[in-house]
Amino acid sequence: MKIILTFLFLLFSTSTLSSEQPINLTGTIEISVNNGTIDANFQLENIPKLKNYLIFLNSGFNIQYFRDHKDTTNYAYDKTYNTDYSDESFGYYLPDKTGEGKFLPSAMQFKYTGKFPVINSMDKASDRGDWKGNIAFNGKTIRTDGFQTAWYPILYDIEKDKRYDELAYNIEVICLDCKSIYVNGSKPISGIQSVFKSNKPTSLTLFAGDYDIEEQNGSYYLNSGLSKVQMNKLGDLTASFEQYYQKKLSLPYGENVVYIHTTPISKKDSWLFVSYPSIVTINHDKGGLSNLFDESESSWFKPFIAHELAHYYFGTYRTFNSELGDMFQESFSEYLSLKLTKQLIDDKTYLNNINKKLAQVEGKTFSTIKEVKSNSDYGNRNLYVYTYAPIIWLAVEKEIGEEKMWQWLNKMLTVKTEQTNYEFMIEALASVIEKDKLNLIINTYLSNNNAINNANAVLQ
Repeated sequence: MKIILTFLFLLFSTSTLSSEQPINLTGTIEISVNNGTIDANFQLENIPKLKNYLIFLNSGFNIQYFRDHKDTTNYAYDKTYNTDYSDESFGYYLPDKTGEGKFLPSAMQFKYTGKFPVINSMDKASDRGDWKGNIAFNGKTIRTDGFQTAWYPILYDIEKDKRYDELAYNIEVICLDCKSIYVNGSKPISGIQSVFKSNKPTSLTLFAGDYDIEEQNGSYYLNSGLSKVQMNKLGDLTASFEQYYQKKLSLPYGENVVYIHTTPISKKDSWLFVSYPSIVTINHDKGGLSNLFDESESSWFKPFIAHELAHYYFGTYRTFNSELGDMFQESFSEYLSLKLTKQLIDDKTYLNNINKKLAQVEGKTFSTIKEVKSNSDYGNRNLYVYTYAPIIWLAVEKEIGEEKMWQWLNKMLTVKTEQTNYEFMIEALASVIEKDKLNLIINTYLSNNNAINNANAVLQ
């Protein structure tokens, strides 16, 4: 790959901030936690001009209409289902007059309804089957995220592999059998209905139902099961992690996080996910988040929280597309978690995590990072993005040094580009290291089938 240094200097001095105005979501959604029903009447405004697009809505919804924003005409629409784009949703589009292209107005209405299973007892629940992209009714609450569940219309630019799940919004949420309601980017409320507003584009997690709201030092804790002392402890821990990241990456951290605890609608699923500023813990622990403070749990809990907080940068501050986008978001968040673990938690936990990863990849073969052209090239996706790639990044750091590594990550987060692909990654790296060192990295770790053994050797 030919690198023109003058061009790179100009390219990488450009800010990543976009002048594009955010899409605005308005309207009303009515929910029944007891019945598992959703009735939505939304409007999207300030829709960008796209030729090849889809509009995602959860596959559990029945469409009443797509309608013009002046409320005079219903649009004809077609739908498709493609797991390369979404497992949870149908993709809708408006055919143009020729029937061969697509039409997209600058604003339009969406009216739809859905009924979902309410799993309020584990007696007949499945062992597995709950996940982040599930619209989950557990008898007490409804839990959604924005990116995957698509409980509101999400525009997807096929050509740029860009999902517009982060929206400005002004919506009314009505839930007559709820005690509390929360929408990502707004303050939670106690009540059965409220208008939620945000001018800052946000991916809209929705959490409503029968739960308590606590506030401590500007952060909210929903259904947490935490004492005041534990809230302070978790708040201090979170603040120290955020400060570490913003110092190392030379980028400010965002707003205070909101901690949420709820139960899954399956017997054995247990996990955390981030939909910034929310961190959601899903498990059957009766103590809620309080069990995370047991000494026996801290060895996984603190690094896990570090990983989730790192997703503010790799996932919210910047979203990544192309065939490597998923790997970038997860592997660099895991890399940041490992660095923080060594610095702020303890060496023992750090070494245990590294050795566990090395054991998991031992004797296995992987596509090189340069060879990945589609999600299928990951093979075992979780092993690739959470284990293989972070090991590679640690080895790269050994070769170029910590200071250059942090500079590279800053470039990955701030350089303006439409495609965050392999070429983008190489150009970002080339802007902070010498050409000879770049060639070493490419030939040893990014395009070498023996990359994992090379990494293992340098990490010993």
